[in-house]
Amino acid sequence: MINFSLVIHNHQPVGNFDGVIREAFEKSYKPFADALYGFPDIRFCMHFSGILYDWLEKNERGYLKKLGEMVSRGQLEILSGGYYEPILSVIPEKDRIAQIKKMNSYIERTFGTRPEGIWLAERVWEPDLPQTIYDCGLKYALLDDAHFMSVGLKEEELNGPFITEYNSKTIHVFAINHNLRYLIPFKEPHKTIEYLSGFEKGVLIMADDGEKFGLWPKTHKLVYGEKWLENFLHLLRKNSGGIKTEKLSDSLKKAPAKNVIYLPTASYHELSQWALPAEMSGKLQAVWKNAEPGLKNFLKGGFFRNFFSKYPESNFMHKKMLYASEKANRFNDSRALDFIYKAQCNCGYWHGVFGGVYLPHIRMAVYENLLKAQDIIFRNYSKGKFLLEEKDLDCDGREELLAENEKACFVFSPKKGGALAEWSVKDPGINFNSIVNRRREAYHGTASSDIGGSAGGGSSGELIYDWHSRNGLLDHFLHPDTTLEKFYRSSYGEQGDFVLGEYELEKFSDRGGARIKMSRDGQLWQDGKTLPLRVEKEILLSGGAKWEARYEIKNPGPAAAKIFFGAELVFAFSNKSVADMSAAENVTECVFKDPARGKIKLKFDRKTGLWIFPIETISNSECGVEKTYQGSVIMPVLKAEIKSGESLRFSIEAEYSHG
Repeated sequence: MINFSLVIHNHQPVGNFDGVIREAFEKSYKPFADALYGFPDIRFCMHFSGILYDWLEKNERGYLKKLGEMVSRGQLEILSGGYYEPILSVIPEKDRIAQIKKMNSYIERTFGTRPEGIWLAERVWEPDLPQTIYDCGLKYALLDDAHFMSVGLKEEELNGPFITEYNSKTIHVFAINHNLRYLIPFKEPHKTIEYLSGFEKGVLIMADDGEKFGLWPKTHKLVYGEKWLENFLHLLRKNSGGIKTEKLSDSLKKAPAKNVIYLPTASYHELSQWALPAEMSGKLQAVWKNAEPGLKNFLKGGFFRNFFSKYPESNFMHKKMLYASEKANRFNDSRALDFIYKAQCNCGYWHGVFGGVYLPHIRMAVYENLLKAQDIIFRNYSKGKFLLEEKDLDCDGREELLAENEKACFVFSPKKGGALAEWSVKDPGINFNSIVNRRREAYHGTASSDIGGSAGGGSSGELIYDWHSRNGLLDHFLHPDTTLEKFYRSSYGEQGDFVLGEYELEKFSDRGGARIKMSRDGQLWQDGKTLPLRVEKEILLSGGAKWEARYEIKNPGPAAAKIFFGAELVFAFSNKSVADMSAAENVTECVFKDPARGKIKLKFDRKTGLWIFPIETISNSECGVEKTYQGSVIMPVLKAEIKSGESLRFSIEAEYSHG
């Protein structure tokens, strides 16, 4: 007799569109539960993220009632997890425990049962997790069989629970069978029955995303239209003499732990590949494809934290979350903390086969919740004082300058081009610097012939990569033949060393605002020679969601400096029609009206050229490779000759309003 546990994980990201969640419910979550409801003798387990529970409470209470009925009759076991689906290993311990206990409480309150097992988001494992899980009163976790085989276990040994510990706090761990993941529901039902029948004893587990039962492309027709699920359930019932469906908590009661085991940092193999830099990711994929089956388990890629190295935008967001979490926990403010927990939803921090970090609305949901938490903390604990703090926010060894008032948050990076790395408006919760760079991905070698458009993107297959992070107040000294088109394509000559250069910082603040000065003594390449050049930019911050940058470019050298200067600004608008490709001359003021995110007004104290172009990335999604609009670069440009010992001065003002 072999025991078979079917575990279904259902989740939608914080910030996802209501229509997308509705589609997932109608195509996957509802018909799956309806089908299992008709087979009360088939035991199984489910996990829902708290995002879905919140949605169901608001929109589909009857569905929760049906789940509760299946729990009451002993058919269904509900698993716990971090409420807002965080990667537990990359959030603070206090937040881990709070998120899990929030989920435990919801399950007990709604279904009248205490959960025993935990679903780990993306099955990301780090060796200290047993202590967290134990401290939350849970007994077991599910992990991919690759975790177990990477430490030398054989596939046939993975038919029961193992025990592991951290600081003498023990939990059980079950292995998810990868063969079952690929059989269900993509092969004919009898293939799964044949596979299960090949085992004599123990428990085998198929645990995977519920969306593969109806939401993934072509699966709704397969699973329900062609009755795959109904036929599979009938076959399980027919073969119940040799295959018994079982809840994992029941398996745990009956089956003693096979052995003590210690597992390395890991997740499923595909994620370990995606976490690598593009070139190495492609190489690992090729090696994996051609490796002998017995050796594949020892091929290791990266692990989840590598995404913070691969995508600086993800790292910045993650470290901003840790910064806000520390403050919210310091003041123990429950309202702020719940917004922090929402911002810990994992989906916006990485990228694999789904859009992830490339999806603007998912990233913006993270920032919206962080800004709500920051707003609560500022209003209740800052005593109205303008905040100015030097801190290595992104943990790269170089300090940033953080500023905050009642309306906005700013982050400046003096050591990285003197950039404005964040300009966030608390209401409505928008980080206008939340843009992902155009960068190479492993799949780009075959992507350009099959690119679809989304989020305002077109259908062109061109691949363009940025050579620097797209931030505000980056200082470009352009080659004289540079055009908007060349700058857009990153195929122009940069004649200064300021974009990536280090600036010196001076700061002054009072109750009502701050004055920040960043300066650099750099070089300008002109006619085969190197000329000294100094850039000073003074940023004025006062009350409200606005700022002003006053530039002075000084020529301390003996020869005249002929400059073609551009001050790069970036704005994460909701659609590229707000600021599409264009060039203008003699501009002193411009207004960008975004119907979803409000209005930005820019003012210049002298007539200037203005270059605008959209940043569009090419990334994988469940529907194929897509072009996604991230935001727009808006750059005032001017040409001038600065004589020896003289300066060029000009200013930029930026102001946000709700429009």
